[in-house]
Amino acid sequence: MFNSFKTWLQDNKEKITTSVLLLLIISISFGLGYLVAKDSSRAPIIIEKSGN
Repeated sequence: MFNSFKTWLQDNKEKITTSVLLLLIISISFGLGYLVAKDSSRAPIIIEKSGN
């Protein structure tokens, strides 16, 4: 069983590497976006109707 897994791993090494790198890039992008959005939260703009 271990030999078949090892063979499968060797046959799909490029796809696995690409998938892991893509997942890493997506995770970093999400984390950076979350941090930027968290730091840039501002007080809401309140529009009041005038008494005219």
